[in-house]
Amino acid sequence: MTIVVVIAVGLLIGGGVAYVNYLNAKKRREAFAAFAARQGFSYQPENHALAGQWAGTPFQAGDHRRVRNVLTGAHQGRQVVAFDYSYQTHTTHKGRRTTTTHKFGVVVMQLPAALPRLEVTQEGLFGGAVANALGFGDLHFESEQFNRSFHVLAEDERFGHAVIHPQMMEMLLARGEIGWRIEGNSLIGWDAGPHSPGEVMNRLALLDLVTDNIPPYVWRDYAGIDPRVN
Repeated sequence: MTIVVVIAVGLLIGGGVAYVNYLNAKKRREAFAAFAARQGFSYQPENHALAGQWAGTPFQAGDHRRVRNVLTGAHQGRQVVAFDYSYQTHTTHKGRRTTTTHKFGVVVMQLPAALPRLEVTQEGLFGGAVANALGFGDLHFESEQFNRSFHVLAEDERFGHAVIHPQMMEMLLARGEIGWRIEGNSLIGWDAGPHSPGEVMNRLALLDLVTDNIPPYVWRDYAGIDPRVN
């Protein structure tokens, strides 16, 4: 096979892959636009400015950060945003540069007030790296099952233990399938890989449960409000 033929075959394969990717992205945009219309959400094909709005996993890593298929609106009376997020990292081996694209499904729920930073991730999911980056380690609880299953990182240990009480632990053991973080007045949930419309709703339901299970005294002590009072 001559080099010309090799190049031609390579271009043909590359073009075919690019076209399939284009069709998949188009199909995904259409699915999320239709989902947004059914749920009463607003839809944007992209809004890359959101990539700089929050810190911590999965944000502020790599380059070529992209935010696509953005859903915004109200869910159970709370303002939310959900989107596809991606960034790229690069490695070089023997002079050859390889680019890897990391993809996530992100959901964010607005809290009634800002609270101290707290992050909960499943065992083996980002925990050690996050702990080192933030400068604090895991909290430990009376439930060994919970300790084996989750990393809990808090800038205020008292706050962390107040939020992760026995009922919260029980709920997370039953369905804590994504990582989540309190960051100011945002409750951020994420998982690796693109999410589906159904997963968006399931993850928003989880964030609802997390918010609902924060005790009233925590809001009073740390934010000076009682969310039960309209």
